[in-house]
Amino acid sequence: MPDNWRFSEDEVERDLRDLGARIEYPPTPDLAHTVRLRLDAETQVHRVRRWPRFISPRWAVAAAALVVISIVALSPTVHSGLFVSDQQTGSEAARPAAPGSDQPEDRSKQEAGVGSQAGEGEATGCPFPSIEIEPARVSRGEKLRLRGHDFASGCEGTARGIKLYLRQGGESWKLATVDADRRLTFDIRVRLPTAARPGPAWVRATTSTSEPIEKRVVVLR
Repeated sequence: MPDNWRFSEDEVERDLRDLGARIEYPPTPDLAHTVRLRLDAETQVHRVRRWPRFISPRWAVAAAALVVISIVALSPTVHSGLFVSDQQTGSEAARPAAPGSDQPEDRSKQEAGVGSQAGEGEATGCPFPSIEIEPARVSRGEKLRLRGHDFASGCEGTARGIKLYLRQGGESWKLATVDADRRLTFDIRVRLPTAARPGPAWVRATTSTSEPIEKRVVVLR
């Protein structure tokens, strides 16, 4: 056959049809039937593994709880122990408190005197100081109003030499030094330091007779 011989498309298609008619193909397996049989087999296995109704986990837990309750109720040792503890509890509750003993009432009084600083002021009858800041958000270099309440000197008299500071991080700026009036209050306007950084800061008031009092303020740009 010469090298320049070329088959036409009709001839190629005709030859392929003839070749396909002579080729024997294997039979196609029935996949649907095989899958159905496997699913039926797995369903039967799950049914066999399922707990019977009378020994299901729910009934097993209930039966175990019933056994424990029966043992506790019928055991003479446990019953007598519970009865004795109840009698001891009742006798201790009915027993009068001895002088100087540490009863719950005494402990409650002690706890009322040890807690927050506000609780200490109420327990001792001394006023506990507080601070108000207006506005709570202020720019650097602007003024803010500080008002103090209940600044007393050791439960009696008015506090003097109250020092006001602005604290931020590890830095501190002194704002003013004031005295409380006869109503144990003060009202002063101070200027926020320009060296303060934007963010939260604290105004602190210190006296010679009480713990330092602080109030949060936000420094704007």
